[in-house]
Amino acid sequence: MKINKIEPQGYCHGVINAINIANKILQNNDIKKPIYFLGSIIHNSHVIKDFEEKGIITIDEKGKSRLELLDMIDEGTVIFSAHGVSPQVYKKAMEKGVNIIDATCPMVKLVHNKMDKYLNLGYECIYIGTKNHPECEGVLGISDKIHFVTSVSDINNLNITSSSIYVTNQTTLSIYDIKDIFNELKNKYPSILIDDKICNATTIRQEAMANQKKVDLCIVVGDTKSSNTKKLVKVSNEHAHINTILCEDLKSLDKSLLKNVKSISISSGASTPPYLVDEIIDYIKKL
Repeated sequence: MKINKIEPQGYCHGVINAINIANKILQNNDIKKPIYFLGSIIHNSHVIKDFEEKGIITIDEKGKSRLELLDMIDEGTVIFSAHGVSPQVYKKAMEKGVNIIDATCPMVKLVHNKMDKYLNLGYECIYIGTKNHPECEGVLGISDKIHFVTSVSDINNLNITSSSIYVTNQTTLSIYDIKDIFNELKNKYPSILIDDKICNATTIRQEAMANQKKVDLCIVVGDTKSSNTKKLVKVSNEHAHINTILCEDLKSLDKSLLKNVKSISISSGASTPPYLVDEIIDYIKKL
């Protein structure tokens, strides 16, 4: 069976930054205990489990915001995830007197800073993202004046009369979907200032998926909560026109899909440990 490992793979800079911060905290005996992750530090269950085995407690509950999750922490150290948090979360953590460690991705911080800048300049601000995603929660928490758009259809509901409009976006969206949304916004608001903030790691991986060689099956390895991972699957299906599946690891891979397959490509999300990809490749080689 032919196997095409689509590059690049491995952790992106934002994920490396967050993991390094967490590891340094674990090695520092002077850090206040217990140590908490406010939500998953990155979207990969294997990485989270590894940190939990080392003593870090993950505070996460479906349907609860970071602000609500913070109610479950009264002492010790809290680590903010790579996705960033709203100013209200930061303020509340300071008021509770817990030790704060910020592992926000530098690219996400840039989006926060740019949104702050244009709000203060009096612009009407639009943010494009995914509902209930922690990165979006953090940005939208900056101001209740931010207009939230999730798709082209949401643009019809916008009623902005100002000529000073700024738009930016979640860093892990599809480069193809965002292009359509930006074009529609430009048609409706010709003077709009467009600031595409899809990160470089996301862009390069999606372009590689769209331009991959034709194979019988494409496997994307990553967590089902990971936005950038799910977008790789979408790009491969819709733009490379290759049957593409998502699996978290070798155990979750549906082995029946490999029957009668002669060629496979494999990619991974930006928060996927490389060893998970290697395990799948090794398994396929033995078939």
